[in-house]
Amino acid sequence: MDSNINVFLERINPGYYDLSYTCLLIPRLSYHHLLGDLAESLPEWLQQICALNNWPMEFITVEADYFQWGLRVGPSIQTGQFMQEIRRKTSELILSAFEYVRRESPVNDFWAPGYLVVLGMRPHPTEMIEHYIRLSRRQQEFLPATLLEARL
Repeated sequence: MDSNINVFLERINPGYYDLSYTCLLIPRLSYHHLLGDLAESLPEWLQQICALNNWPMEFITVEADYFQWGLRVGPSIQTGQFMQEIRRKTSELILSAFEYVRRESPVNDFWAPGYLVVLGMRPHPTEMIEHYIRLSRRQQEFLPATLLEARL
């Protein structure tokens, strides 16, 4: 063994191992649209939630029918963990800030059941979003209201 071998250890940047996700939620009620003050508030709220959890944001898109964003999380964070945290907190904020939404919501969750998450940092293609919305709405038609509430 050569005793003249020099070993250099480099600092590891934890960010190198983060996973990137593109995420999407849709409103529970098809006639709720992300417009006006609601659309303006969502990016700010999401940035606060992600900052508190040390999840760097890459982009945020608010369209009338969906809310999409890209973020990075550590490899030990499961998809369900960050999605449940984001949907729970944003629902609380929406329902407390917008009285008309609270009155019209059958449950204490503004978002439709489920979510669309893809590994990577590219926005979902329009066709994928439209397909996801159609499937979600179709699934909602088959779920009785009591079952929907029990799932939350």
